[in-house]
Amino acid sequence: MNRTFASWIAANPGAAVFLTGLLGLLPLFGLGFAFFLPGAVPALVVLLRSPRDGLLVAAGASLLLALAMWTIGRPPPVGLIYSLWVLGPPLVLAALLKRSASLALCLQVAVLGGAVMVVLLHATLGDPEQFWAPFVRDLAQEMQRRGLPMDLEEDGLVETLARTLWGWVTVLTVLLAMCALFLARWWQARAGQPGRFGAEFQQLRLGKVLGSAAAVSIAASFLSERPLVDDVARLFMGALMVVGLAAAHRFKAEGRLNGAWLWAIYVLLVLAAPVMVAALAGWGFVDNWLRSQRAAQSA
Repeated sequence: MNRTFASWIAANPGAAVFLTGLLGLLPLFGLGFAFFLPGAVPALVVLLRSPRDGLLVAAGASLLLALAMWTIGRPPPVGLIYSLWVLGPPLVLAALLKRSASLALCLQVAVLGGAVMVVLLHATLGDPEQFWAPFVRDLAQEMQRRGLPMDLEEDGLVETLARTLWGWVTVLTVLLAMCALFLARWWQARAGQPGRFGAEFQQLRLGKVLGSAAAVSIAASFLSERPLVDDVARLFMGALMVVGLAAAHRFKAEGRLNGAWLWAIYVLLVLAAPVMVAALAGWGFVDNWLRSQRAAQSA
């Protein structure tokens, strides 16, 4: 998306509504990687215009998605819930970014919001394994009907997936919201400040307090079998992974990391996700701690 198109979208709410609704349909047709795209459009409108305009775009797109759900035989409220999930968090973060001009603060608030979300899910809906097991078993049966080779029941994955789904839902919500915000900020910067987004992204950090909380929660997850502890640890792992990616981009910009290595990191994130997430989270923790220490000393 070039800067002329981004400015045109921000100046034409009707086009922004249509584009948001269209992008929101992509994941429904198997393009799961596109979940963060619809939230970027109203977030861009917030950054270039106002939170009110962004909210109106999101509301219009939500109605379109509810109508689309109805036309394919699903209840319209499903479309509204889906819209709230993919559009709501990016809107809130974009409004915060517009006021604070700090991507790091947005990441910190997103992590705190995710922690509150996962605690509330556990507190209000109870044991995740009991809540999700019927849905996961239905999914396993549907996979077998479609001839897929994986047998979730036989492999013992039903209980594992059910026990961890609250955490994965929360991590996915936070990461999708941040990716939508990153894309919106990149579009905005291209309209008048080329290269500005990259400089801001490279300075992402959780800060000393959240960094310490991340270390404690991850260590506790190895010593405890409580689902809530594991879910909070997953959330911090995801956040530290983003900080690690930001550090990799900063090293590349400073000439300390070859561009080929940066590409390799992204490829390995797809091909060997568990190992690379852990590696990037470790890098993110060290980078966050060192920069937080320097920031505290210079304050």
